[in-house]
Amino acid sequence: MESSTNPWWVPEDFLAKLQKRVNPEKLAKYGLNDIRQAYFGIYLGIRLDDGSRAPQFLPYKPGFANHIFFLGRSGYGKTSIMRALAEGIYDYFYLNGRKALIIIIEAKYDKTKVKKLMTFREYIIQNFGYDYLLENYPWLENYLQEYSQKRPLLGKIGDFAFGWPNVEGIMTKVDSHHNQFQRHRLQPMIYPSTRIVFRPTRDLSLISRDNGMNVQVVEGKISYERLEVEDLTKFTYVNTQTNYMRILDIYWGQKKIRDPDRFLKEVIRNEYPPRSGETIEDILRSRDRTIANLRTLMNKLKSDRLFTKDPKEEFVKKLTPDRINVIDFSANSRLSDEEEAEIFNILVNYVVNEFALKKDIPVFIIVDEVQNIAKHRLGMAAINKIYREGRSLEISLISGTQYLSGLSKDLVRGATHIGIVGRLASERDAELLEEILDERFDTGEKPRSLQELFRIRKARRGKGKFSIDCEYTFTIEYRVPKTL
Repeated sequence: MESSTNPWWVPEDFLAKLQKRVNPEKLAKYGLNDIRQAYFGIYLGIRLDDGSRAPQFLPYKPGFANHIFFLGRSGYGKTSIMRALAEGIYDYFYLNGRKALIIIIEAKYDKTKVKKLMTFREYIIQNFGYDYLLENYPWLENYLQEYSQKRPLLGKIGDFAFGWPNVEGIMTKVDSHHNQFQRHRLQPMIYPSTRIVFRPTRDLSLISRDNGMNVQVVEGKISYERLEVEDLTKFTYVNTQTNYMRILDIYWGQKKIRDPDRFLKEVIRNEYPPRSGETIEDILRSRDRTIANLRTLMNKLKSDRLFTKDPKEEFVKKLTPDRINVIDFSANSRLSDEEEAEIFNILVNYVVNEFALKKDIPVFIIVDEVQNIAKHRLGMAAINKIYREGRSLEISLISGTQYLSGLSKDLVRGATHIGIVGRLASERDAELLEEILDERFDTGEKPRSLQELFRIRKARRGKGKFSIDCEYTFTIEYRVPKTL
């Protein structure tokens, strides 16, 4: 324990309250900077530019948004840093006896994580023996045995798999005496998570197994009630002939008849009333193509497992502040980019109304590879809604991308804090950041060989600059994630 005179320690009365509020066994699993962040704010990492190596915390004030935008080339650790921030947010609110809704938009899974688990297995056996592995890491051996039997069905661990402790951080030495966790005074952990998958491409039990312990995997659905006419044209790629759209506008839009079977009955009864002796099938065969196309549309809706007539089954009803919520847009879900943007838009509107306004719960939405969402009109509209209303409603957006080419500059201009990871990808991005932050940036040392590229990437991975309120900028070694 460090001396209480250390400016980065916390008052004794706060520690006493913390020990009463948190289960002692749970509290014992937290590292020193976890305890500090409960008092100072969310732990970001250690400062590099002044030689102090002092821990840096992001002050959190109730009633304010903390929009964070990360920018930097691929391979320097943006996703890991965003995962670490999600963990820090969860810990901060848990230790302070509060709840927050944390939502992750995951873009991909990472097959290399299985190799890291295998390397850790060998590391434990070589240093401590196989019996030690079975006694202390039975979950690791069980998973790898199952993986060897079921691959390639298994082995696709999410970028935000909160159910595996970060074994890489345990193995990675930063000097002769410390690994990554010891440097940052953290301890590896797992976190409870709910993973929501849309039109799943694998069995849910396999997705759950891949993503570790204490994870729930559920299928995400959208209710017919939530679909406007415009949404039908996006999700089902229907034609837009005049009479076809007129009927959709009247019955689905204005009258809100949003059960496919009832919709078709009402349209036939009012628009195509049966003649004497004529059956429904006769109408569908002999009348104009509009009614046949409408039946095709309704059959699409009923057969598409993305949709449901029961609002209680909707994906937004699965969200909970008791777990980290992962919206799985990786290859586990069968979705187009436009469908992902539409789902994101539904998500944002729902949490604004149901969590921020009605329940007064802080919301953090973390979007990896934000360009996938921001390049669509509805996706960018949802992002702007968070930026516009986040400060008053305590909704924060944390997002990241490699470079801004082709994207709205509002992604940067709307951010409260900006982080640069590794090195920037373009001179234009550097110029924009210089304009906003009044700091000098460059795209970094240019590698002259493949070996030099790997050297630069290793040296700069997880490091960069961070600007609080776009005014106070410092060089930082970002915290490591406690999960894999």
